[in-house]
Amino acid sequence: MGTMRTGDTGLNLIKGYEGLRMSAHYAPSEQWTVGYGHVSSARHGMSVTEGDAERLLKDDVQPIEQLLGDTVRAPLNQNEHDALVSLIFNIGEENWKRSTVLRKLNAGDKIGAASAFEMWNKAFVSNELVTLDGLVRRRAAEKSLFLMPTDASLVVPTSDVFPARECEPDYISDAVMNAKPLVNFDELRQDQKKALTPEEKAARTRALFAATQALSGDPSKMIISKTEEHADMGVTIGVVLAGILALGLTAMGVILLLGQEAPGVAEALGLSYDRFAAIFENLPLWLAAVGAAMCYFILYILVKRSARHDLKRQRARDLARLRVAE
Repeated sequence: MGTMRTGDTGLNLIKGYEGLRMSAHYAPSEQWTVGYGHVSSARHGMSVTEGDAERLLKDDVQPIEQLLGDTVRAPLNQNEHDALVSLIFNIGEENWKRSTVLRKLNAGDKIGAASAFEMWNKAFVSNELVTLDGLVRRRAAEKSLFLMPTDASLVVPTSDVFPARECEPDYISDAVMNAKPLVNFDELRQDQKKALTPEEKAARTRALFAATQALSGDPSKMIISKTEEHADMGVTIGVVLAGILALGLTAMGVILLLGQEAPGVAEALGLSYDRFAAIFENLPLWLAAVGAAMCYFILYILVKRSARHDLKRQRARDLARLRVAE
């Protein structure tokens, strides 16, 4: 592959991000620099004109142009070449030779190579690796130039192509959610192969032993859903209300028994003959109302218990399928 020369666009890109220094400057990289990032002949007290700086820059990019010719096997257009020259000018020859950008280029994946530009956006500051704003912006400009076609006929229309909402990592569409299995058996098998720490093993053993002792070894009871909790609450409410009605019926029987066997005690309690007459007169209505209410709550309890047993049977079937899959 013949050596391609860097165009004005590439040179201007380097100039813009390197900046022009008319006098030699001792950089944080512990070397002198002058002009547009020139280091090979820079020394203390050296000064240059803008013309000198441009000549030095053109001399500095010649080895980079030769390096690209020696290491890149894929054909490059002018914009791709200029973007790579700016990248190598910044990261150096050794970093370029081991870079993902070069590897992707030689594999024929130019889009992957463009994305790999963004990997080179960090530097050490006070012995800490940090992302630098200047490097992020420079990589973005180089990537943009790399992807910019030199021929308008090579531009691919995208007016009919809309980016998917799944481009945002946290977004999961209804279609993707509905396509997922309720139980991913592959993930379950992988989880089983993961090594547990001694603390995790001990905690699981204690929890399993306690649950087994408390629930008589019935694993279908070890998982309680919200629906099952609501069913249990309904049964409890029905039992309490039925108990209140039974207590009221018992109290009515005691009052009647007092009026028959101990009228003096009943009189002392304020239960006169007239009150007993009123009780006896309305007794059939009260008994029918209490009996109907008790029948309703007993039926309510039976329905809730039946629903609870159905949920337990479903849970047991699910656990059985999991065991079979294992």
